[in-house]
Amino acid sequence: MDLDSWRKTLPAAGTMLSMLCAVTLASTVWAQSEHHHGMEHPPSAVEAKPQSAETQDAPHEHAHKAEADSENEGHAAAQHDQHAEHGMVVEESKNFTTIGYDDKRGSRPIQTKLGPARAGNPAVGKGLAQSDAKGRCLNCHVLDKDAVLAGDVGPNLSTYGTWGRSDAYTFQRVWDARAHNPNTVMPPFGTNELLSVQEVTDIVAYLLTLKQAVVEPERSAPRKARDRIHVAGVDFSTADEYIDAGSAAFSEAGKNGRSCASCHSPQIKDSVDLRAAASRYPRFDQKLKRVVGLEEQVNNCRGGRMASDTLPIGSRTMNLLTSYVKYIGRGSAIKVDVGAASAEAFERGRGLFQRKAGQLNFSCADCHDNAGGKWARAQRLQRLDQTAGEWPKHYIAMHDLGLINLRQRIMHCQIVNRTYPLPLHSQEYTDLEYYLTQRASSSSVLAPTMTRLRGE
Repeated sequence: MDLDSWRKTLPAAGTMLSMLCAVTLASTVWAQSEHHHGMEHPPSAVEAKPQSAETQDAPHEHAHKAEADSENEGHAAAQHDQHAEHGMVVEESKNFTTIGYDDKRGSRPIQTKLGPARAGNPAVGKGLAQSDAKGRCLNCHVLDKDAVLAGDVGPNLSTYGTWGRSDAYTFQRVWDARAHNPNTVMPPFGTNELLSVQEVTDIVAYLLTLKQAVVEPERSAPRKARDRIHVAGVDFSTADEYIDAGSAAFSEAGKNGRSCASCHSPQIKDSVDLRAAASRYPRFDQKLKRVVGLEEQVNNCRGGRMASDTLPIGSRTMNLLTSYVKYIGRGSAIKVDVGAASAEAFERGRGLFQRKAGQLNFSCADCHDNAGGKWARAQRLQRLDQTAGEWPKHYIAMHDLGLINLRQRIMHCQIVNRTYPLPLHSQEYTDLEYYLTQRASSSSVLAPTMTRLRGE
């Protein structure tokens, strides 16, 4: 049996990109998904140019060399050169802490502040509160009857004006809610320079006018993490239109005439079965003494066995190759290494997941653990316990990001949440990926997949 015949014996869903029109039609249901947690798409931005990691010349270190050549080249390639804004960050985000291991800044100290004696303008405050670029209140709160698709992460504020809260209390709550609750998920709008004193004053004036109850919007029941979607008999959960291109990349010869298929093919004696590899990465590499992802292993093979250039993490070819490997292992249970060395990476990843960063002072856990299952505007905040096996994924968030990997999704989420991103090859992103994959150990590999018809 040749490799192509072997591939055809594997499970296939046959998702067709030509049916993306269905997603477009559904976009009215989650049109604010790019405004995740109230993050506007940056109106003014600068290109992210993270620092390159150190590289070594040892053959086993090929995985680290290509990423340092051009972090943004691979990232742009994954967007099919259509979404350059995905590699852009808001300039102000550089002034706030990142999740980098060497970034010791931490969140800004809590500020207590008295508002001005003069009254604010309720009409101006309403516009600010409902703006995705300023107050972002609708991402978490129901306000008044004019609100559309308000979220439910925070309390319904439609009767706030009857609660007996003072101007001073309300001003502090908006300026820096940590003064009242150090564990709040509400951004410190004043402290972190998202709103000025006058803007907070106007929002306070508006909130105190809210005295008529508004019922929260009716939401459909959450779809289970592994529910499959079928349209006209086609499985719309998977993105198998990438498999042929992935197979071609898998069989493409390197500079010495060898390809991935030269070692990983059923017709080769003692061939390494890739069905297990799809479910075992990221894993601890004994030679490198760190956790590496499937992408690093692909580059190790390309450099050490194919005498070929390594591929930037996030490049289209790399995502096609890893999608193909995941496809070969589709259905296999995720079982990553849990040894002592890996346990350290798991704890580092857990720490990063819980670490607040960026201008909005969010952590991954704020959205996906503490508010998991709730709505930020029209986007349901998904718990991430069973999602690692879905990546790479053809991801659509307002605009079509194409086929991206899990680290690119982490980077994208940080960008729209005003956190300065790290290079895709950074150890921080790899440790986060390992942590999320370990959390998904009760599930199976499904990749490559497609963004579902409503927010995720």
